Amino acid sequence: MKRQTLLQTTALCLLGTVAMTSMSAGAQTAPAAAAAETDAAGGDEIIVTARKRAEDIQTVPIAITAYTEKELAARNISNLADLSNSTPGLAITSITGGTLIGIYVRGLAPANTANDLNVDANVGVFIDGVYQTSRNTIDIISVLDVGQIEVAKGPQSSVYGRSTFAGALAISTKRTSKDLEGSLSATVGEDKDYRLKGTVSGPLSESLSARISAGYVSYDGYGQNLADTSDNLGGTEKYAVNASVEFAPTDNFKARLSGLITHSETELSPTTLLPLSAFNCGNANASAVAAGLRQLYCGEQPVSRNSNLTANAPDTTSKNRQVSFDASWDFGPASLTSVTGYTNSRNRTYNDYDGTSAGVQLGVCTVTAACFGGAYTRLTNANALSLSVERVHTFSQELRIQSDDSSNFSWMLGANYFNSQVPLAAGGIGVSATTPLAATERLIALTQIAVPPAAGTGAYEFTANPFLVADSSATQLSSSYSVSFTKAKSVFGALGYKFGNVRVNAEGRYNEDKKQAQVFAIANAGAAPGLYQAIIGTTTPAAGVYTPGVVYQRKFKSFAPRFTADWQATPDIFVYASAAKGVRSGGFNTNSPATGAANGILLTEAAYDEETNWTYEGGFKSEFLDNRLRINASVFHVDWKNAQVSGFTQNPIATTVNRIVLNIGKIKTTGVEVQSELKLNDIFSVGGNVSYSDPKFQAGTYDGGQITQCVVNAVPPTPATATSALGCPALIVVSRASTASPTAAVPSLEGRRPQRSVKIQWNLHASAKAPINTDWELTGRVDVNHTGSAFNNLINTQSFGERTLTNLRIGVNNDRFSVALFANNLFNVAYVQNAINQPRIGAPFAFVIPEIYLGESRRIGITGTVKF
Repeated sequence: MKRQTLLQTTALCLLGTVAMTSMSAGAQTAPAAAAAETDAAGGDEIIVTARKRAEDIQTVPIAITAYTEKELAARNISNLADLSNSTPGLAITSITGGTLIGIYVRGLAPANTANDLNVDANVGVFIDGVYQTSRNTIDIISVLDVGQIEVAKGPQSSVYGRSTFAGALAISTKRTSKDLEGSLSATVGEDKDYRLKGTVSGPLSESLSARISAGYVSYDGYGQNLADTSDNLGGTEKYAVNASVEFAPTDNFKARLSGLITHSETELSPTTLLPLSAFNCGNANASAVAAGLRQLYCGEQPVSRNSNLTANAPDTTSKNRQVSFDASWDFGPASLTSVTGYTNSRNRTYNDYDGTSAGVQLGVCTVTAACFGGAYTRLTNANALSLSVERVHTFSQELRIQSDDSSNFSWMLGANYFNSQVPLAAGGIGVSATTPLAATERLIALTQIAVPPAAGTGAYEFTANPFLVADSSATQLSSSYSVSFTKAKSVFGALGYKFGNVRVNAEGRYNEDKKQAQVFAIANAGAAPGLYQAIIGTTTPAAGVYTPGVVYQRKFKSFAPRFTADWQATPDIFVYASAAKGVRSGGFNTNSPATGAANGILLTEAAYDEETNWTYEGGFKSEFLDNRLRINASVFHVDWKNAQVSGFTQNPIATTVNRIVLNIGKIKTTGVEVQSELKLNDIFSVGGNVSYSDPKFQAGTYDGGQITQCVVNAVPPTPATATSALGCPALIVVSRASTASPTAAVPSLEGRRPQRSVKIQWNLHASAKAPINTDWELTGRVDVNHTGSAFNNLINTQSFGERTLTNLRIGVNNDRFSVALFANNLFNVAYVQNAINQPRIGAPFAFVIPEIYLGESRRIGITGTVKF
């Protein structure tokens, strides 16, 4: 990014000071202390709270991965991409400036990618126990004062509750300290990778303590933009401040007030569009402008280090505020806990919609009836940028009372209230013309397969022509926005008993979600100039600008139980089994009017139902050789019903591309996970992890959004003559809610994997630490992380993402100072981080163009830290 700030200069100076001071201070410091957290077998225990109790990770009957602050540093984990690459069984993707983050566990990944925040996530993210409704503000672990990250695998709906259908990711900031302490760290790396973080913590009085931390990151990015080779793509600037105050007047009562402010600005992600010339399967297009071109791509998505996107496009901005208050009172046989949280997020996300810096050829017309019919009199070149904007605020309150941890009989009873308000969620597209337009001139979208004629009629009208703008600015125009809320009430509880070395436990949560959504829209753009409007910032448009639509409202009720049994077979072997139900409530498709007309979706598609899964799991956790060898393993089976996926409307007369959420049937998978750590001696440790899961759609599931691309002879009165196009799945005949076409031949999904489902992931690592002298210690760690490929469409014709990355870290440290050299993706492997399919300006309606996102390239740097 083209930024030079005083803070960057300060970081450089600070790093040099830390390095020089640390190398000269050996004689003045005490011997290195033993590690306070587990980083290999034989270390101290890690305490996790996945069941709302403090438990040793080795004796909790859940498959869970936890990273302490020390582990995060040792593995070079500074963002969610690093966390995903380092954690088998976890896959995290993002688009458009690192936003719209999708988190998937154990390959359970058909989770829809709708922008609608009324749609629950597949894996819930919690910061200090507070659920994060926005998916655009959570990649802030590089600037927060993170104490621990927990990844709980399998349904957590019974205890965690919200959006934990397949798992939960919990981020905890560090607690206050009883003694005055602080730290300051700085990082300098290639591509202007500058990071600065400082923390101060200590007592304010005998019963009051406080902590404050601030972090800053600036990075020029990793993808070359041919349109501006002096400024990489994917650059970012982030900062965060988080603080907490803890009050503990007695041993039986404690309260914590904490808050955080985060801000990020991120450039366009390095992306490329797959050209239509590469399409090699599916139906042959029959239109005159694209005759003979195949409508799908079959194969692995190609990766390119070079993009050619609009230079100086607006940065994606994300802002988040959070306040939380938790208090607990221990009165002997039981304790009472209250957790209150409030979050506020505002985000504007930009993307290069035409995928080029040069833009596309558009027609220019003068406002007349002919203009709105697609007639144009001259051409101009133009760039198109898309926009997604959201504003969300959430309040939650939980109360629970539970037994102490020492009694054989354990119990818990709690209640939770959740209120998420989304007063604004909108998308838009803006076009900036190369040549100025007159006040009465408008733009007409044209196909780019061949050079458009100098004058004529547009080959098609793209999504009701949102590109009709009154000037040549790049202001993003929106045809609609939605307002929605979710209000949830739930009660939950648990009962357990310990029979010697055997424990049994039953948990359950009854939840009631009340959801409401309303679309404020402008009528079809084919009649009046200036019809679409710009939404400024994240401010809700004034009354009267948009026409209110139908109010959708529905209650979703569910009960999610979990049953566990575990056995401490020996002091070194812990065995467990569980059965858990995951629930994700339904919602509404608010992106388009439910009219059944050509510009809308079917009436029956306005709402979709909840999805559920039952996960059955058995495993063991063990430590041998005086705790030098740790082996944990689990086997699981998932039975998923009524799966929600992101697809397209099945309206047979639709003339616009409307992506919606659909319930499409069943998915099943059986998988295995293994984790091992071995401390060879006092110097060397080795380990590895593997996760395998291969979910498959079951019989009767289908993709109704690929009829045009995959079904030959789909139009006759009966589907009897329909056949499957080249590279497409076999067809099945289904009924659908349409009087015009009551039955249809559709591509079957039986035996296909869900989108973005990673079948296999593994990690191998080795670490070493050796004393240099009585004060200093030399440390090193190497990680080799493998992530298998995934598909980016339901019919599994397009794959992406296979990579094997190597991370390295070498450092020296003592009690006060440390300096470490690190390298992520040491061998600079080029890979596709994500790929999405979208309609594009310049391509006929039948073509959905893959947008391919480059994964992070090599990052090398040095970090210095001083503690005081």
